[in-house]
Amino acid sequence: MKHKLIIILFVFFLSFITNSHQKMTAQTASALEKLLPEKIDGWSMSRNQLIVDHYDLYDYIDGGAELYISYNYNSVLTRIYEKPGYPEVSVEIFDMQEAKNAFGVFSHTRYEEDSLFGQGSQYMTGALFFWKNNYYVSIMTPEENTETKDMIFKIASLLDQSILSTGELPGIVGKLPEKNLEKESVLYFFHYIWLNSFYFIANENILFINDTADAVLAKYGTSGHRYYLLLVQYPDNILAGKAYSNFIKLYLPEGKNNRIVELEDHTLCGCKLNEDLFIAVFNAHSETEVNTLLSNF
Repeated sequence: MKHKLIIILFVFFLSFITNSHQKMTAQTASALEKLLPEKIDGWSMSRNQLIVDHYDLYDYIDGGAELYISYNYNSVLTRIYEKPGYPEVSVEIFDMQEAKNAFGVFSHTRYEEDSLFGQGSQYMTGALFFWKNNYYVSIMTPEENTETKDMIFKIASLLDQSILSTGELPGIVGKLPEKNLEKESVLYFFHYIWLNSFYFIANENILFINDTADAVLAKYGTSGHRYYLLLVQYPDNILAGKAYSNFIKLYLPEGKNNRIVELEDHTLCGCKLNEDLFIAVFNAHSETEVNTLLSNF
């Protein structure tokens, strides 16, 4: 009797979870679909798909799903617009849950940045990307011409108008000194793998970067010589202190008594700790470059 009761309760629970997920999925789809009309100036929607599950995202973006999942992806609506005689135009609207996550994805994809759409955008031949609040948007066509380019910009404008509110940049981004900063280089993240993909430090997570620690990496200097500033904001001083000690031990063993150390490639690295904030400078060519950045904290 007890066994049958457990089975009944499990079936009821599974049904409840399934129904809740279906209801949430339907609400998510409805919210995303309302951002764009089905017809735009002679273009008609030919395909419309909502992707929520991570496994489905892996199938949809072969080799690229990790980026969105690492920034707490919630769902994505993909839509294809077609017009007779022209290449299709595809739209992806990613709901990243929070503005900081949407900005994080955008910080990976842009090489240049303008303010044409949303809170930051980039246009290149056949593609336009922008972020606004908790949304990251990608609009592309396999063949750009006057008609498809015009459609890309119309979609971007409609979405920009439909997303009524803006979101705040991650607070740690505001801590970056502006002098000599290459603004398009700013990378926001909270997974250590992205640090190593842009500036390799170690195979292991020696700085204990995770979703409780916000991090930003940015380039400084001139086009002929760039050096890097890394900031990591921890949830408390204790974890920050452990990260600092671990970094000194594994990356700068000669730095116990020296704030600035010359590495094997003859570049300079320096770091410091300011309460719950870890600061490090990489690839510098002079102590002045290191000290100038570290003195801001």
